[in-house]
Amino acid sequence: MKTLLGTAYRARRTADCEKFSSLESTVRRIPFAVLVLLFATLFSTPLQAATGEKAMVVTSDSRATRAALEVLKQGGNAVDAAVTAEWVLNVVEPQASGIGGGGLLLFYDIGTRRILSFDGSVKAPAKILPKMFLDENGKPLPYQPERNTGGLPVGVPGLLKLVEEVHAKYGTHKFPFAKLMGPAERLAEGGTEVSAALAKALRENAKRLALLDSKRTVFFKNSVPLEEGQKFSQPELAQMFRLIQSKGTAAFYKGSIAKAMTRAVHKNSYRAGLLGERDLENYTIAERGPIHITYQGYDLFSAGPPADGGVMLSRGLNLLSHFGIPGFGQAPETYHLLGEAQKIAFSNRSGVADPDLFDVPLKELLSAAWAQDRASVIKFDQALKSDEMKVAGPERGKKRTGSSVLIVDPQGNIAVLATTLGDAFGSALRVPGYGFFLNDLLTDFTPDPSLVKAPQSWALISGGQRPRGPEAPTFIFKNGKPSLLLNAYGPDDPAAVLLNVMVQKIDLGASCSGAVESPRLLVQDRALHMESRLYDQEMIRLKLDLWGHDIEKKDPIGVAQMVCFDEGSGRIEGESDPRASGEAAGF
Repeated sequence: MKTLLGTAYRARRTADCEKFSSLESTVRRIPFAVLVLLFATLFSTPLQAATGEKAMVVTSDSRATRAALEVLKQGGNAVDAAVTAEWVLNVVEPQASGIGGGGLLLFYDIGTRRILSFDGSVKAPAKILPKMFLDENGKPLPYQPERNTGGLPVGVPGLLKLVEEVHAKYGTHKFPFAKLMGPAERLAEGGTEVSAALAKALRENAKRLALLDSKRTVFFKNSVPLEEGQKFSQPELAQMFRLIQSKGTAAFYKGSIAKAMTRAVHKNSYRAGLLGERDLENYTIAERGPIHITYQGYDLFSAGPPADGGVMLSRGLNLLSHFGIPGFGQAPETYHLLGEAQKIAFSNRSGVADPDLFDVPLKELLSAAWAQDRASVIKFDQALKSDEMKVAGPERGKKRTGSSVLIVDPQGNIAVLATTLGDAFGSALRVPGYGFFLNDLLTDFTPDPSLVKAPQSWALISGGQRPRGPEAPTFIFKNGKPSLLLNAYGPDDPAAVLLNVMVQKIDLGASCSGAVESPRLLVQDRALHMESRLYDQEMIRLKLDLWGHDIEKKDPIGVAQMVCFDEGSGRIEGESDPRASGEAAGF
């Protein structure tokens, strides 16, 4: 395969050279030093990764990073630190994640050398109906605010049960579960500053939040959304943390908090939902084996279904393994292949569903035979245009958010936690008396059951079913030792974001910060979206245009975080994406 494609590539490159003779003539007249400067500007890595000898923390907010790092310094382990960080994130970025949503946790247990995957994603209430998102005329409700706001889209939250059970198995006795809520409770009660990310989310969602909080009592001042740097406190959220500290998680799933949640879902001022007390009481997490592939001598492990991010990332890498990307370097061919791999790997996600209810054909989805067959349709001088290769973008109005936590502790345990409420502030429904937002993750199911041909399709919502999500928390090992930790979040496909990062790091040899900082591309619908620093490189853009790509500029593309292990020095490096707030720190 590689030899045949290489021969075809060389022949087509000759033809391309003729087509680009005018451009190349111009380039030849540019002094070599200037060319070097141009490429250095595009692919330089001015950012420096945080470094540590023993431990590393990377989260989507500096306050969570500092809290988790302190836990590690006091003798806590990766699970203790990850849980602490998540509760702080619930306080400082309530738009992105929290106790009213769900999460996935990937854990490497140094004691047993096992990689474990825990699924705490939300579940649909038992009394759910496939037609719940249709209006009185049988037409789907508009997505925002009709479908994603109020009690209707709320699934059974799983995050609390997830971190409680993982901590019970793998946390330390030095940090009891209740103690891990301490930093978050103090921040919520004493107050903290509004971050740039929260201020932006408040501006964009002010009208939606007002639908359920007409008095604008929280996150507003004089009916105006809080701005970056302003201080705010959340005494109700602090009270919720204290109640769980004293009564345990039963208060959330069976007690007064459960009653408040169901009451809010049924009797809010916008749309009633179907979440019941029995749904909360019966919620369970699932421990699953991670999915696994090999790529360029590395072993990749990621969370599996119902999340499809790891599956899609693996499929993309399986395709790229048939091409010699390191030989192309930072050239148009590399970005052409990145785009074509996304078209083929991500255009059909229908096989991924809740494995508790459906048979997921993982072996077929990740097979080498599939990758070899599909790689054969990629051409070096022509972009694929088939409707079958359309990578659907998010529904209009849907902007998924999330939080990310990556932890390495001094003992060698590793945790990557990916959490979400769905859209910013989830359903915008804040539980009275307890101060947290409920998710809107049931909107991940199809709103129009008439469009689903198979009566047993995963897309049709059913009681107890977990919706499919795009999360992709990922471990990369080499020779049995940790090499990279990766996660991505935000409205752009995490699998596409991590595919870009991995190609830069593994194939093109970028540094930890360089791989995260390098410009990305994303295929969405029929367009090849490129970040400005890539789009502005005329030689790359014009060649991709010549090959038939429909190119659009887009900034930014996704948010990624990474930890890199230097086998030679033993040093650990952490990087939080400069495209967003966040912080890496180690010791």
